[in-house]
Amino acid sequence: MKNILLLFLIMILSNISSAQYKIDFGSEADGIDWQIVNDGVMGGLSEGEGLLSETTLRFKGLVSLENNGGFSSLRSPERAMDLSGFKIVEIRYKSTDYTIGFRLAQHRRYYLPNYTANLKPTNGEWAVATIVLESIDECILGRPTGNTMTSEQLANTIRLGFITREKRAGAFDFEVDYIVFK
Repeated sequence: MKNILLLFLIMILSNISSAQYKIDFGSEADGIDWQIVNDGVMGGLSEGEGLLSETTLRFKGLVSLENNGGFSSLRSPERAMDLSGFKIVEIRYKSTDYTIGFRLAQHRRYYLPNYTANLKPTNGEWAVATIVLESIDECILGRPTGNTMTSEQLANTIRLGFITREKRAGAFDFEVDYIVFK
């Protein structure tokens, strides 16, 4: 009987810990394949780079408005992610002087809607943002549509990422420790 109770307790605790999905950038497997996509794909001259350390993923660079530019992004590899079982996402990050968007994409095409939540500058101090997933704004080409994310879009997510959100020239420096969906 004692063994059955212990087994039951272990099952309950393992279900609690599986009730979240965590991307831990201290684990090489969680950040190694993220890629930079700059506005150069449309003629712009912005520059960004992603640097994976032992504990974080750093996204830094320079936004340029030359040649109709204005953004830099850091994106996870594409893969099917059903996030519909989660209500919030927590992101531990620090940044300086630039608002960065946390983006969830459901399409490969850049001109189709995606969902973006703003992460405000933290003056270089670590902060944890807690975002209700169904409050994340739907955007087309960076402009909010007035709609928010639904359970269906969460179920069809194919990519996560970060993007500069202010169309202004300047340097940005953003570092993320983890992303956890709960």
